[in-house]
Amino acid sequence: MAIIEVLALAGAVTKIAGSISSAVKAGKDLNSLMPSFGKLAALEADINLAETGKHKGPLGRLTSSEEEGFAIAQAKMAHKDAQNLLRETCQLYGPSGMWDMVVRETAAARVRKRDALDAQAAARDRLFYALSVAGGIIFFVVGSGLMFWGAATVADL
Repeated sequence: MAIIEVLALAGAVTKIAGSISSAVKAGKDLNSLMPSFGKLAALEADINLAETGKHKGPLGRLTSSEEEGFAIAQAKMAHKDAQNLLRETCQLYGPSGMWDMVVRETAAARVRKRDALDAQAAARDRLFYALSVAGGIIFFVVGSGLMFWGAATVADL
């Protein structure tokens, strides 16, 4: 899984929303715009994942900065502003029912992306915990062996 660059989320949302808005005003076909709406939905899923902290590994979750929190808040505000702009633009310049179709499709894309990101985060966490348990077992076995060897060495003196 690619690590979500939290600081770049707001800029990406603004850039994609601007390009969609310009394309709708220019009269582009809805089918050609749907991939861009999908990217916007994917960014929203990334924002939500970053907000829950699942974008980091188990050790990374221990270190959170205020800067990251503000970046997430900024990305959420940028996404909300972008949604408002796109709703107005689609309703003014787009064909009838365009915004309703966009909302349905982006909701489905958002669910798919969120499920995929959650599955990746869960797989990463399972791997981390399995490696931690294996490392603990190895440490215990080696430590016990060294302890018995040391005790046998001391007993022979």
